[in-house]
Amino acid sequence: MSSLPSSSVVALSILVALVVRHLLRKKSDVDVLPSPPASEATWLYGHEYEVFEHESNVMYSRWASALGPLYKIKAALFHADVVVAADHAAVQHIFQYADRYGQYFASVKSPVFRPPVANLLGKGLVWAEGDDHKKQRRILAPAFSPENLKGMYDDIVESAEKLESRLVNEVASHNGEATVNIVEATSACTLDIIGRAAFGHDFGAGRSEEAKAISAAWTKHVNMGLTFGGFIAPHVVQTFPWIVKLPIATLQAQGTAKVIVTDLASRIIDRGVINEQGKDILSLLMKAARDSKNPESDGLTQSQIVDNISTFIMVGHETTAGSVNFTLLQLARHPEIQNKLREEINNAGGQFTIEELQKLEYLDAVVKEGLRLHPASPHTERIALEDDVIPLDKPIRTSDGRTITSLEVKAGQVFQIPFQTINTNPDVWGPDALEFKPERWLTAAACPPRASCRMAGAASSRSAMARGTALATASVMLAAIIRSIVVEPTGDVVKQVISPTLQAIVDGKAQLPLRVKSVQQ
Repeated sequence: MSSLPSSSVVALSILVALVVRHLLRKKSDVDVLPSPPASEATWLYGHEYEVFEHESNVMYSRWASALGPLYKIKAALFHADVVVAADHAAVQHIFQYADRYGQYFASVKSPVFRPPVANLLGKGLVWAEGDDHKKQRRILAPAFSPENLKGMYDDIVESAEKLESRLVNEVASHNGEATVNIVEATSACTLDIIGRAAFGHDFGAGRSEEAKAISAAWTKHVNMGLTFGGFIAPHVVQTFPWIVKLPIATLQAQGTAKVIVTDLASRIIDRGVINEQGKDILSLLMKAARDSKNPESDGLTQSQIVDNISTFIMVGHETTAGSVNFTLLQLARHPEIQNKLREEINNAGGQFTIEELQKLEYLDAVVKEGLRLHPASPHTERIALEDDVIPLDKPIRTSDGRTITSLEVKAGQVFQIPFQTINTNPDVWGPDALEFKPERWLTAAACPPRASCRMAGAASSRSAMARGTALATASVMLAAIIRSIVVEPTGDVVKQVISPTLQAIVDGKAQLPLRVKSVQQ
């Protein structure tokens, strides 16, 4: 008879050892954070499917109201819990120490979004991390200086006036009143601006075949993101990274857009001529490409140049257009604000010199209020690259009875940072936090302290670089439209959904119908 223990005894011993180790293991701070009820999660998709099923940031805000500005949720497909951070001190710390907190999709340890982003945009500024990101940012920073913005200004105004003419003609051809999908019009305008001002390329105010192809590919990508496949695909990729090579419709939709823009980017480079004094994006990229051939220079490769052009064309025009769309929707819903804005524009003579634009305080307030309520990127993900201690604005009562004023995290911890929730926190913005109220930006007393840090994207160095250009573009577009056109709601139910940026959804599709009339009426 063998003296060796039976397999069942060995298995039982291992099980007991694991249970004892689990019981003796000291719980981490994240383990004992407040969490939404288990009834709001599913065993397979955690709380994340509940987030997907609702409008942008609705669940994050609801849970923040019940649990406080920092809590955890169950992740999909049995991945580790995600910390949702709307606490100001925590968010500021995460962005301040970017070397400790990488973009979730850029992390080697968490490849959930890295392949899809590379599929859609290539490996440009949005994709890059660490020293590579710093290098690309340093090369491109001059393109977004105030001085260079002045050089772009004529192109911005001319494209905005083409948008204005498009809407005026639409109204005239429909006996004084028309219903338009404003998404198509604003996207064509911002694509035109990016093409002309950044790359010297004419998209024909959105009417060129290239512009139509880009628009169709982007729309397909956005609508695909609204489906269950759009929800589950990145989580499956996180578990099985090799799946990106399979013919999956959601991932193929991303690749289609990239193929179109990459081909265009290559042609832009082929005909480009280096302007040594030029500070536009193309000139800076062309000089970086030349410098890459010198072993002693720190330039960019040809593929990096192409991918950066793709990034600015795809992301640059859609984020600004999205902000303008939602601001127009708010103006349509608040005719008294729209009239006040139109009066300011008319009193200024309706001219769009950069000096005149900077004097339009109410226009500036309208643009900022639109961004507060409808940030183009309502949330972002970060992952801890090393163990760290995060300070907190508000103490947290943990499930084991402790009160903590800082949060200890381990490398690999994933964070969700909901800008839209931060921007509409009634403890910061007051009981009217969800209201569209531009007046809150007109006086220092009306604007919460540190408000600029709470504005979407302002905390992130990645978006802050282009923020001034985006604000100026949105301001000119809104001024051009409102001086000639009255916008009104159509009565359609409009939902806010992230796919991949904030989108207006009507009848299950990315669109925003608005009724437009001539001011002269």
